[in-house]
Amino acid sequence: MKKRMIYFLLLALPLTSFCQKTNDTVPSIKTDYLVKSKNQKTAAWVLLAGGVALIGTGFLVGDGKESSFDDAATGAVLAGIGVLSTIGSIPLFIASGKNKRRAMKATTFIKIETVSSFQKQIFKQASYPAFSLSLTF
Repeated sequence: MKKRMIYFLLLALPLTSFCQKTNDTVPSIKTDYLVKSKNQKTAAWVLLAGGVALIGTGFLVGDGKESSFDDAATGAVLAGIGVLSTIGSIPLFIASGKNKRRAMKATTFIKIETVSSFQKQIFKQASYPAFSLSLTF
């Protein structure tokens, strides 16, 4: 009885101490690309709206009847920053579209495949799981 208990403990110890933990919180590739696309699109809209607002503010500050040279220079600087901000939003819109297309092309699925085999003069259907990951860039 002692020997059986010792053997059982020796067999049970590695099972509990060296098991791998699975991380179920790892997001899929599609979700990563969609989140990245959404964040880039939000940043692009913020840059575009801020740029347009700065351009309008620059024209209002610099184009007054009683504006001095300093006011005109300040308006020109604000309008220039607004133009740069608006131009800077264009690459973010392009990158957002690319990431969204990548997300739509990244697919994973598991399905059950069947295969026919010939054993002892009989055709048998065997099923096995198949995993597919498709990334097209």
